[in-house]
Amino acid sequence: MLDDVFRRLADPEFQSLGAGLMSFPAYVYTYPPEREYEFREAVATLPERLRRPNVGQDPLLVNVYEELLSFLEEETLGGRPLLTHILEQEEDAPEKVRRQVRQQAKSGGFIQRLADAFHDHVSGESTLDRSYILVHGWGSIHPFLRSSQFLDHMEGRLGDYKLILFYPGTYQNGQFRLFGQLPSNRVYRASYLNEMLDA
Repeated sequence: MLDDVFRRLADPEFQSLGAGLMSFPAYVYTYPPEREYEFREAVATLPERLRRPNVGQDPLLVNVYEELLSFLEEETLGGRPLLTHILEQEEDAPEKVRRQVRQQAKSGGFIQRLADAFHDHVSGESTLDRSYILVHGWGSIHPFLRSSQFLDHMEGRLGDYKLILFYPGTYQNGQFRLFGQLPSNRVYRASYLNEMLDA
């Protein structure tokens, strides 16, 4: 799985930051949600494959759900991690907790934390090129943050890299559907990577 993605990301022409939709350099790759565990194994090996000398890329792999948990652990309320407060209230006030987590997931603080991590990676010292940020975990972070909302919030924050989102769902007639069922009801400015692989 993801061999086709690897070949595209390994292509020197695609690696060039001048190639593709650079006014908004984001791409979405859809995969069958029923193959989630196979996908997780494959995506974990993708960075190492791209670091091979014949490819020369050093991508950053980000699980957006794990990043949200880290953010909630770092944010404090009354001197205690916000995540601790959320977990304590989860059983007694589940709707309140959902609102809190959704608010934090869409907050400027969380989005900026991600943007800063992306920038730090691509601007750090490396003997390899750093053209890609690979982001997954959209099934896990649902319903707190949709990938379309994330891309909207990243407007004006993207830097000199290509953002590749791995999306557990389908794309048909201009519409992304999470898990193949939940329509995004949003217009994605990102390119549909699967079509580029089939071309």
